[in-house]
Amino acid sequence: MAETPGDPSGLTVGSLLGLPLGVASEPTAPGAPRASASAKGHPLPASEIEGENWAVDGGEVNLDEPRTEFRPDGVEALDFNNPFNQTMERVWFDGKIVYAIDCGELDVDLERVKVAQEYQVVYAVALDEQGKLAREPEMVPGQFNIYDSVPGMDKYSPIWQFNYVVVPRDYRVNTLRSESDCLASGYQILHSTVFEN
Repeated sequence: MAETPGDPSGLTVGSLLGLPLGVASEPTAPGAPRASASAKGHPLPASEIEGENWAVDGGEVNLDEPRTEFRPDGVEALDFNNPFNQTMERVWFDGKIVYAIDCGELDVDLERVKVAQEYQVVYAVALDEQGKLAREPEMVPGQFNIYDSVPGMDKYSPIWQFNYVVVPRDYRVNTLRSESDCLASGYQILHSTVFEN
């Protein structure tokens, strides 16, 4: 994918490198050692402090070209270097593979918080009277979870309510790849009060 060169000054998230926010390090030649984090930078015009369609590679900022959402094989065309070492997973959405970050479980007031639906395919699960897990579900090894939506859709939310789809032992892994697959499968679906961000 072609990229349009932007600011070659090596704009960084300054607070992570000891530079004041909005200050870039001194430009360096490609391959040259980077300046010390304490080096004085140059203030940037307001228009260059933040912007859309940025791509950062090795500390260099470029204005990125519009991207294809999915490769021809149905996998999300994502580039991400995971700077904070977060746990990532592959998830089905409408028969395509998308990537997600698990930021942990939380309690949600459904009267105040919009949630999206996530389906987890399991061999067995037990919920208590509040809809919480009574014990860990017995997962189907290799099966990706399934989202009902992605960013940009009206029903999307970064808060996911878990629905457990209970399948038999002869279930073929990753046969279910969408919410509609789950709902039409005839398998038992247990709606929980387990939520993740």
